Amino acid sequence: MAEYFAGKGYRVAGCSRGTSSIEKEGYCHTQVDVGDERQVQQWIRSIKNDYQRIDVLVCNAGQASAALLLTMTSGDILESMLRTNVAGTYYVCREVAKVMILQRSGRIITVSSMAVGLHEKGTSAYSASKSAIVEMTKILAKELAPFCITCNVLAPSMITTEAVAALGEDVAASALEKLTIKRRLSIEEICNVVSFFAATESACITGQVIHMGLVS
Repeated sequence: MAEYFAGKGYRVAGCSRGTSSIEKEGYCHTQVDVGDERQVQQWIRSIKNDYQRIDVLVCNAGQASAALLLTMTSGDILESMLRTNVAGTYYVCREVAKVMILQRSGRIITVSSMAVGLHEKGTSAYSASKSAIVEMTKILAKELAPFCITCNVLAPSMITTEAVAALGEDVAASALEKLTIKRRLSIEEICNVVSFFAATESACITGQVIHMGLVS
């Protein structure tokens, strides 16, 4: 996604806990654990100092564990999932919103998951975290509307990632079977929806969720 938008002329500031494998003009990488509130605050402050503004936020950091029944899910796994998926999204949205409020414009796009509607066994912690992102984004949309900032959610279906691989092939196959479009998405298809939310012409679209693939 970072490579795609850098290729479209955006100046992209991305982060991960590790080093970046992206070598693309227009892309700047910082090592950040989004579950760490102080690290997020410092990162967003540095982006504001370097670029003076933030026009679009895509909050797509996420964590998934191997499929585990709720009764077998440890507190450590649950807390780690909520820390990255919920707290991480919350912190980044909060800090970026402060910048966007001052400039009175912006687009915030969070990433949920088809898992919210599938109710698959073994995904209780993951699905709960992704459901929380939807509710948080809808409330944020109301709070930020007076400042000409939109907040929307992308809920993609299956795409080949390390997180999906961690769930196991059985879970992946079962999930695909429950979709109306029974195939994995391409990154270009996902970026197309992000581009739609980010477009100037989408100024009146906020608090919405686009489900890619559609749960049957």
